[in-house]
Amino acid sequence: MKNPLRYFSFGAKLMTTFVIIIGFTTLAGYFYINLSMNRAFSEFSSGRNSAQDRALFNSFRFAFLRFGDMESLLEALTESQTELPAAIADEHGEVVFTPDPRRIRLGQRLEEDLLQLGIPFSSPDGREWTFLSTRFFVGLEVENAYLRRSQRSLWLAGLTAGIAAILLAFFLIRQLTGPLRKLDHASRAVATGRFDQQIDIESSDELGRLAMSFNEMLTSLASSERAKKQMIADISHELRTPITAIRTTIEGLRDGLIEPSQEALTALHERILLTTRLVNDLHQLALADAGRLSMNPVPCKVGEILETILETIGVQIEDEQLQLEADVPGALPPILADRQRIEQVLLNLLSNALRHTPRGGLLRVLAQRDAGDVIRISVSDSGPGLKEEDLDHVFDRFFRADQERTGSESGTGLGLPIAKALIEAHGGRMWAENLPNGGARFSFTLPTANE
Repeated sequence: MKNPLRYFSFGAKLMTTFVIIIGFTTLAGYFYINLSMNRAFSEFSSGRNSAQDRALFNSFRFAFLRFGDMESLLEALTESQTELPAAIADEHGEVVFTPDPRRIRLGQRLEEDLLQLGIPFSSPDGREWTFLSTRFFVGLEVENAYLRRSQRSLWLAGLTAGIAAILLAFFLIRQLTGPLRKLDHASRAVATGRFDQQIDIESSDELGRLAMSFNEMLTSLASSERAKKQMIADISHELRTPITAIRTTIEGLRDGLIEPSQEALTALHERILLTTRLVNDLHQLALADAGRLSMNPVPCKVGEILETILETIGVQIEDEQLQLEADVPGALPPILADRQRIEQVLLNLLSNALRHTPRGGLLRVLAQRDAGDVIRISVSDSGPGLKEEDLDHVFDRFFRADQERTGSESGTGLGLPIAKALIEAHGGRMWAENLPNGGARFSFTLPTANE
């Protein structure tokens, strides 16, 4: 069977629960108090009058024994107009004597419950009689009236308390569910792609902390959305430039506007290589974001990796008339890393330093052991350095520093983000800083291999 409350809102469910609890406790309290009051009143009344009833019955019994039979006693009581505050009923429960015919009629058959309250006795002729104090007729009416008034008062008090409790519960539920309604409204807006919804909740309880976390999540989502849109725009721009050049060249060759020379084919090939490199870089970043970069970490020496890199770009360093200083102690423990990935990182950093170092400048590669089982590797240049506002964005995708630093040959803006993603995939970290005497330094850390 399906829960009928599943269609209710959270506030309605809370209100229903409160109403049920308040109604149940009010009814239970009423019945318990009413029962206790009836019992206490009955015990008080019976305890107060039992001795008096017994004394009155003894006097009546004495008179009955003196007259010898009930008819003579009743005739004497009637003739003398003696006030006997009691009624007499025969074995059939019919009244044979009454002190007040207006309340109790002669011949009236009394109910069995009322007869049980009287004192039974027998006459010498074997007949059964019941002696019933007048208080059971007059007093019980007063008691019943009092109990009825008390019950009405209890109902009124319970109803008033219940309504007050329901109103208070309604107010508290409104206070509780108000922030939840704001969260629901904001979450629905977020589901439609609107990330500008901020929740204003002035409280420091769990709901306040939840709202603060929600606002932080919205800020992060908005930032991610902006970054995504910006990245898509940057990707479109970066791909459009080489693709447009390739299309223009091919159309020129097709229409005979460009001679199919070696130079034209070489330029076309370079544009294709640039587009391929950009697509490969984007693919690597996508794998890094998804945590699916293929890694094969093995123990390897930093010095050996650097030697391999210098074989690749050593000629370019000489052509630019740059000086390279490498400080990599041979006693450094090996690092635990994917060698090809670290070679790619160092090649990116050194290529970046080459682009930003003027002719005749200085490149430095430093490797040292930091506190713990960590090797820190730094690549610095003697270029103009980075602006302070660029330090926080240098690892952003497609970010390029100002023209003074980049010069006319800027990259795609993906080399440094890829390098950082590769280092973080190894469990290390990468950061950038400016040197006191000019130039920029890029550093990263890697764990040592456990030998």
